[in-house]
Amino acid sequence: MRPFRRARRGYVAELSASERLVLAHVVGDVVELLQEQTGTVPPEDPEASRIEGVAPLSAPPEDVLAPTDPAVRRLLPDASREDGEVSAEFRRFTQGDLVAEKAQRLLLLADLLLATDPQGGEVSTPLIVRPDDARRVAGALTDIRVVLAERLDLRTDDQVEDLHDELMAREESGAEPPEEAPDAARRFLASVFLLSGWLQESLVELMLAEVRRAPR
Repeated sequence: MRPFRRARRGYVAELSASERLVLAHVVGDVVELLQEQTGTVPPEDPEASRIEGVAPLSAPPEDVLAPTDPAVRRLLPDASREDGEVSAEFRRFTQGDLVAEKAQRLLLLADLLLATDPQGGEVSTPLIVRPDDARRVAGALTDIRVVLAERLDLRTDDQVEDLHDELMAREESGAEPPEEAPDAARRFLASVFLLSGWLQESLVELMLAEVRRAPR
């Protein structure tokens, strides 16, 4: 993986086929999690997404469910910790639109990841994000990291640094644990967390640099 850089076509990163597929798979998981936890349903005739079986979401007209999964609660937090009635009313008016916006951002990211058909192998190909889409792609990467951080029980920057050091040390050692190892799932989530973080940070840094250079 090569982080984003500014090019004439927009913001360009480079990902291997396996990195594209893994990220697209996680995007689909996050959209489905949002759908299950909030009771949102696909519209009757949605635009087809490149992720099979996952459609853009629309909010139901009536009952709004507060999510019970802690990862989704981090994506859709309560408006007030002290007043449950205020939180419920705020959620009723805002959750549908917020879920739809998050789902659209995630599906945009999926479409970009799968725009180049990943045929396998480790040859890197460009991931191109237009400037008009950059904010939404950065938001989608943020949501992925929020969900993965909850699954990995990451609460502080120090824990994130420790996770990075752990994976880098394992990679430098060349030791590859078997897929059935007890921590295999955690290692997979950690690698995706770091990959999405590198992409997000490099994209946001470029966006901020352009804002700073813009005439006032």
